[in-house]
Amino acid sequence: MRRHFAYLMATFVALGAGKSLHAQEAAGPEAKNVVNAVWVEKEINFTFMGVTSYYSCDGLRDKVAWVLAQIGARPGFKVTARGCVQLTGPQVAPGARIIAALPVEATPEVLDRLADGASRRELAARATGTQDAAADVASQFPARPRQIEFRGDKGGPLQDGDCEFMERMRDQVLVPLGARVIDDGLRCVPRAVPAGSLRLTIEVLEPVPAP
Repeated sequence: MRRHFAYLMATFVALGAGKSLHAQEAAGPEAKNVVNAVWVEKEINFTFMGVTSYYSCDGLRDKVAWVLAQIGARPGFKVTARGCVQLTGPQVAPGARIIAALPVEATPEVLDRLADGASRRELAARATGTQDAAADVASQFPARPRQIEFRGDKGGPLQDGDCEFMERMRDQVLVPLGARVIDDGLRCVPRAVPAGSLRLTIEVLEPVPAP
């Protein structure tokens, strides 16, 4: 009887160890991708000059804001229209002033840049008698990679006619903010809108939700 009980206990322990090991292996790859990150805010002046599609200032502003929301820009980002030469209708070269932040891996180089920028802001704040609103900019948090795919969708927020817009966003906004291009399938043709010409996949870091 004792031997039978000991055998059952050993079996349960072995099964429990096996389940535990399996769980660790399943969570392993995801855990390895988690890094310490910080929000890095940047100010970007975005200008669009296209030959296929044209936008009003408000239209361009709203489209830029939509893309920033899709990539997980920190809530509270600002997009302000600029370069408008007329009050309504399509513009020749509309633009937007962007103040936005994405998570960036907290490498020593990034932390040094943030510390240097914070020191300069602190000195400026002391000189002007104002408060430094970005004092907590270097607070770290766990983050993991996330891929976002943009495709032209007839009737959707992005269409194939927005191909040139996404080209400029890729070069002037997404990459400078810290996004990494995974699959560049943008095939823009001047004064034409080929089906399937807008396809872009990027990777960004996103904060890991609290358990």
